Amino acid sequence: MLALAWLPASGRADQADAAGAFLMSLTDRSMAELTDESIPADQRKERFRRLFKDNFDIPAIGRFVLGRYWRPADEAERGEFLAVFEDVMVDRFAPQFAGYAGTKFKIGAIREVKEDNQLMVNSTVAPPNSEVVEVDWRLRSGDGGFKVLDVVAQGVSMALTLRSEYASVLKSSGGKIDALIAMLRERTAKAG
Repeated sequence: MLALAWLPASGRADQADAAGAFLMSLTDRSMAELTDESIPADQRKERFRRLFKDNFDIPAIGRFVLGRYWRPADEAERGEFLAVFEDVMVDRFAPQFAGYAGTKFKIGAIREVKEDNQLMVNSTVAPPNSEVVEVDWRLRSGDGGFKVLDVVAQGVSMALTLRSEYASVLKSSGGKIDALIAMLRERTAKAG
């Protein structure tokens, strides 16, 4: 049985099953809506944005990647950062789905994470004519169902990578969130 200590024994298997079902549904929808090469890039981005907003905890990810710089930021800076952060994620990841039609996705082990009703779901992704990639998904269970907090592909955490990248920019700018926002806006303008 899966070690989901924060739930009664009867609910642990149900919670793990629900997490697996959530992730299978998300990947099935992603493959159905994003992999067709005939989809224009702007339409692929909008579809990805919708899936991203509905299934990822953008505010929690944003707080994490800003780290210690989140707290001193005012509400306007936080909101502006989260908006441009979403744009960056869309520009960065939506194009990666082109040509992934026929990708096989399989759920592996599901284990408890000690923080905040979180689970780590192991999976394998097998694109056609490519090596199998191991991907772990950090999910949080809440009132509205599950949300993705992080994706760890081949041992590399998306959230930790972004945190390190953004901390470097923030440190060199004296902790000014505006400098990070400007750099991210420039990046999305170039991705166009």
